[in-house]
Amino acid sequence: MSEIRGKSWDDYWSHSDENKGLFEVIAKFYRRYVISPTVRHYFRKYFTDEPGRIYLHAGCGSAESDNRIGFEKATFVMMDISTKGLAIARQKTKFQRVHFVCGDIFHPPFREGVIDGAWNLGVMEHFYEDELLQVFTALSRVLKNHSRCVIFWPPKYGLSVIVLTSFLGAVNKFRKTPLVLYPDEVSRYSSRPWVQRLVEPAGLHIIKTHFGPRDAFTYAIMVAEKDRSPAGDQ
Repeated sequence: MSEIRGKSWDDYWSHSDENKGLFEVIAKFYRRYVISPTVRHYFRKYFTDEPGRIYLHAGCGSAESDNRIGFEKATFVMMDISTKGLAIARQKTKFQRVHFVCGDIFHPPFREGVIDGAWNLGVMEHFYEDELLQVFTALSRVLKNHSRCVIFWPPKYGLSVIVLTSFLGAVNKFRKTPLVLYPDEVSRYSSRPWVQRLVEPAGLHIIKTHFGPRDAFTYAIMVAEKDRSPAGDQ
């Protein structure tokens, strides 16, 4: 995995779990009461709760936003590079059928074509374009044909992005050491054609995108389906 840019994920989840700072308190509230219901809505829209189904949260962090999904028959795999994030997820999960895996999103430790669906929230914006190509190729490898991935991706024009960017810009004018709240966001969602260019080499195609008031204009939600092998594997 490439180098960490900005705040490390272990540091991020450690501070978040302490629940002391204003940012951590707001983030927890936002995940629980705004993002979690949105995840439930789109998860149920694009995935089904059936025995034998395996769903991968590729970069789960604390997985707090998953706790309202409510599936009982499917199996969930919570994967993250941060052991601290996984420890929080293990403690707070509400899934009955769940496994926790410390794994690299560039090289998910699973066999080819065993996953029925994948998703994540606030992960893709932390990678550069060449890294995103690698991530989508890796996800495509473990997905079954005609299965889907649902990506919750902060867009450049998202409300939370505008608010936090403005806040940090103002605060850091008066600080000798810049305030860093989370790992750097180097590739926020910009447009459907831009993302299509990133997913096509992985054998994925976008079937739908969403952006609206349901999550207070926080995420652009991209739904892609695997319809062929990644370029070079055919």
